[in-house]
Amino acid sequence: MAVQSNTKTFDFLGKRYWAYLLSGLLIAFTIYEWTTSGDAKFGIDYLGGHELIVKVQDQKANSEAVRNQLSKDKIDAIVQAFEAGSDEFSIRITSQEKSGVVREKVLQSLEKAFAGEVEILKADFVGPTIGEELKKDAVIALLVSLLGMLAYITWRFEMAFAVGAVIALFHDVIVTMGIYLLCGNTISVATLAAALTIVGYSVNDTIIIFDRVREEILSRKDFDLDDLINYSITQTLSRTIITSVLTLLSALALLVYGGGAIADLSLFLCVGIVTGTYSTIFIASPVAIAWENFRHSTKSGGAKEGLKREVQAQQR
Repeated sequence: MAVQSNTKTFDFLGKRYWAYLLSGLLIAFTIYEWTTSGDAKFGIDYLGGHELIVKVQDQKANSEAVRNQLSKDKIDAIVQAFEAGSDEFSIRITSQEKSGVVREKVLQSLEKAFAGEVEILKADFVGPTIGEELKKDAVIALLVSLLGMLAYITWRFEMAFAVGAVIALFHDVIVTMGIYLLCGNTISVATLAAALTIVGYSVNDTIIIFDRVREEILSRKDFDLDDLINYSITQTLSRTIITSVLTLLSALALLVYGGGAIADLSLFLCVGIVTGTYSTIFIASPVAIAWENFRHSTKSGGAKEGLKREVQAQQR
């Protein structure tokens, strides 16, 4: 029996295969981008190198002009202004030369092009060994967070919900990373912070839908599982959209006005919020159903009765 309600229910699960196709293409693109870009996708946090904060007191100075000048002198650098119109720039150079040599090269190059005073306010160096350690720590941090989510949702809800949520989270991180790299950005410690933020944000949305699914299963004697999940998503859709739009507006403000590393982090958040909202609706629940269909394919009542028994057992 289908779920009876005055609310018009959209067939979200009916679009699951189109969603799988879209997500599959995006994941394939990310894998291609990741494997073909080599070390170019990593910033100095992970490769090692130099980061200089440089002040250029010249009205002609902007991030593009500074980058072009350094390029003329064979200095391969990532240049970012801290904000629009700022005379302070972050210059990242993946070189293992001594700090004094790099500082002198940058100063000489910029002093040739700009009439105003050029001053290095700060210079940091990250060694290649530290960069490798940071890579390992980043992978461990993501895996621990995902495994923690899997354990918590299994304990609090049911295994099918946990599998759906964690696969959706993997999807969010991978797809967001691919789009982020496509925009010409590099992966830094700030990127990792943004990825962990997206994991927490997205799973919160997913849990709200799963909680509604659980409530509906417990309150009905008979139901069609697809209809029930479509109904649950529809009931929480306004909350999902409002929360996502408001969060996205905040991230967009940081993207437009933040500048530098804040803009990079904000771009990742913007893409991740959109991706997370999409996966909450079109990936997490369909995967949960697919898991239940696989587990209960040979049992009486199939996925519907299996999920109902397990949800009821959780309440005892």
